[in-house]
Amino acid sequence: MSTHKWVGSWSVSPVDFTDAPLYLDKQTIRAKIRLSIGGTKIRLKFSNRYGHQPVFLSGVTVALSEKDSDIVEGTNRMVTFNGKSSTIIQAEQEVVWSDEIDLETANLSFISISLFFSEETSITTAYLGNSECYISVGGDYLNSNVFPIDQIRRETGIQPALPLLTSIDVLTSEENSAVVTFGDSITAMDWPDYLAERLIKEGKNMGVLRQAIGGNKVLNDSPATFHYGWSGIQRFQRDVLLQTGVKYIVVLHGVNDIIHSCGPHPISKPVQAEEIIKGLQSYAEWAHEKRMKIYGATIMPFGGYNGITSHEEEKRQAVNHWIRTSGKFDGVIDFDAAIQNPEKTSELLPSYDSGDHLHPSKQGAKSMAESVNLNLFSNWLC
Repeated sequence: MSTHKWVGSWSVSPVDFTDAPLYLDKQTIRAKIRLSIGGTKIRLKFSNRYGHQPVFLSGVTVALSEKDSDIVEGTNRMVTFNGKSSTIIQAEQEVVWSDEIDLETANLSFISISLFFSEETSITTAYLGNSECYISVGGDYLNSNVFPIDQIRRETGIQPALPLLTSIDVLTSEENSAVVTFGDSITAMDWPDYLAERLIKEGKNMGVLRQAIGGNKVLNDSPATFHYGWSGIQRFQRDVLLQTGVKYIVVLHGVNDIIHSCGPHPISKPVQAEEIIKGLQSYAEWAHEKRMKIYGATIMPFGGYNGITSHEEEKRQAVNHWIRTSGKFDGVIDFDAAIQNPEKTSELLPSYDSGDHLHPSKQGAKSMAESVNLNLFSNWLC
């Protein structure tokens, strides 16, 4: 008889929205989320990590997604917490789990999660990134197949942040596991999605989790005015090692430690390549303590980015040399080699450049994912 276990299928690292809280007044917010791996049941994890006050979550539902904010009729499920339909998430509370939910999901499928707040609520723990979020007009629309969007907010053109929800687990076969992709804005973008698609296509039912924050650094927290999150060495253990069913980690981190201190208006103090290396080595040591395999990804070219000089390029080369040769990681994923311009290796290949000379285009992100050797994720005994 086959056995089952919980494995992470989707996740984010929340950031501090204290300087721009998300206000909801008797409203429902619905998020459309793409899972990486499916299962027979799901469960949800919430966090009020940066909360200054308790948040009353009046109700939560989950359903299979239709177009945009609509859901598939008949698939809506009420979410409970210790048998109750509502819960209070305390200030700075790191984890609140839902009960398990009877909803079967497929690999790479979309689900919609709806959160209702029955009173005026200010939320400062949220994430702005890889999900589509919709805020309703006033009212409880947890069980509505069609979602009445607050057009006034929508017309601002500002995508609402996703509050409180930080991960989704699925109940799946015992042999399945997950990989955490850890880093900054480049990982918060597209390449983990393309990796998830490749894994499923090749018959590897593996969850791909994304613990990435735009602007994030290995060594230093960001100024209060930026939503760049705690430093990697501050958040690695809770954002990576506590995820469910994880066997593998891919780290692409360190570019912001280098570039945030350059240019006419630096936002971070300068750090040396040796300091970044020490931080990355800590990641490897922590992963190995938990008997996880960790792969180091090389920092990609940023030639042409605003303020970059040969000094920053020297740091990048030094960190990449260590990643490739130190043996501290269980393997190397050479994103630098995969998307650099072979005629000018300090720059991205033009077709792989989103336009700012730092972030890859969708084509570049796809090439990153295609460069990953999927044999790195072969089953092995813990």
